[in-house]
Amino acid sequence: MKTYWTMRNGEKIDIDEMDVNHLRNTLKMLVRNTEKKKPVKPKFQIHGEIAQEMIFNELMNELMGDELDEYYNYI
Repeated sequence: MKTYWTMRNGEKIDIDEMDVNHLRNTLKMLVRNTEKKKPVKPKFQIHGEIAQEMIFNELMNELMGDELDEYYNYI
């Protein structure tokens, strides 16, 4: 699979064909831009144990799906 880098002028180049200096400068730019980003604050807070448990259960259902249902049926 070919992966392309879009340069500042809009030209797309194949990353496999970039020279070492261009790759090095690209990596430095990515690191700089990552360091500048501020941490994302959640848009809401969950208060209370019941709310936290409901969110946890929803996440577990998404992650484990049918395996979690089989576990609860076994108990």
